[in-house]
Amino acid sequence: MLAALAHAIEDVLVPLVPVDRPVALLDFPQVPNVGDSVIWLGARAFLARRGIRPCYTCSHRSYSPAGLARRIGDGTILLSGGGNFGDLYPPHQELREAVVGEFPRNRIIQLPQTMHFESHEALERARRVFDRHSDVKLLLRDAPSLALARERFQARSFLCPDMAFALGPQPRPIAPSHPVVWLARTDKEAPATPRVDPPPGVLRVDWLRDDDTGMLKSNEWLGRLLRRMPGLHGLLQKPLSWTYGPLARERMDRGGRILSAGRVVVTNRLHAHILCLLLGIPHVVLDNSYGKVRGFHEAWTHASPLVEWSESETDALERALARAGAAGG
Repeated sequence: MLAALAHAIEDVLVPLVPVDRPVALLDFPQVPNVGDSVIWLGARAFLARRGIRPCYTCSHRSYSPAGLARRIGDGTILLSGGGNFGDLYPPHQELREAVVGEFPRNRIIQLPQTMHFESHEALERARRVFDRHSDVKLLLRDAPSLALARERFQARSFLCPDMAFALGPQPRPIAPSHPVVWLARTDKEAPATPRVDPPPGVLRVDWLRDDDTGMLKSNEWLGRLLRRMPGLHGLLQKPLSWTYGPLARERMDRGGRILSAGRVVVTNRLHAHILCLLLGIPHVVLDNSYGKVRGFHEAWTHASPLVEWSESETDALERALARAGAAGG
C-alpha cells in the first residue's frame, strides 16, 4: 500500500513540477506538531528524487516577497501541505493568499491539503484571491475537500495522498514499552466529547512539545534575529533555511519514538495514523473534530491491515488493548 500511495503522489505531481526551472517550497512548519514536519520531509524527499533542490524556503514568519522574487524567476512555487487550508490556522492561510496575490505569473501548487472553512466570509475571500490567478493547482487529500475545491474554486484540483507517503517505510526506532500508546489531540481539533480516563496499560500523550535541542535553539535564534532585523533577510534566510530539514527530522524522530513505545496505538491525529503506517505499527483510528481523519482514511488507508476504525474512545481503547494482548502473547 505504501508504494502505491507514493506512486499516486508522483502520478499527480510529476507532470505539474518542471525540473528545468527553479522550485520554491514555502511554509515550513515553525511549530512542534510532528505531523507538519513529516509532511515537509515528504515534500523534500519527493523533490530530491526528482533532482530538485528548492531555490527558496521559508516559514510564514520568515517569508519575504522580495527574497522569493530574487530566486524564483519563472519557476514553480510549492505551498506546503497539511490541514491548514481554511480559517482554523490563519497565519498559514494568510501566507498562501499573499503568495497567490503577489506572484500572478508563476505556477503555484498547493501540495495536498484538507480544506475546511468555518466562515463563509473566509471561504469567499480565499476564492476571490485564488480565482484571480491563472495557474494555481490545488491538491486535496480527501473527497470532501476535493468536492469543495471543485465547487468553489476555478483552479484545477486533484485528489492526491498526503506528502508524508513520499518518505516510504521507516524503521521503528525503539521497542514497545507499553501495551497501548494513546496519542490524543489536545488542541482546537480535539473532538468535543467527554475525555475517557486511560485504563491500565494505556499511556496517554500528545506530541506538541519540542525537545530542547541545539538545532531548535539555532532555528529560534535565527528566526528572532531575522524578525528584529528584516533588512538582513538576504544574509540570514539561507542559514535559517538550513535548520529546517534537521529540525523537521528531529520532530519526526520524536514522533516515531512516542508511537513506537506502544505495541498498539490509538489516535485521532491524522499523522500519527500515517506515521504508524510508515513505521508498521498496528493502530486504531478515531476522527478529529470536523471529519479530517475519516475523509483521509476512507480515501486512502481503509484497506490496510494495520489500521482499525472506531467511533468512540472507549471502543478504540478496548480494541487496542485486545490487539496488544494478542500481539504480546
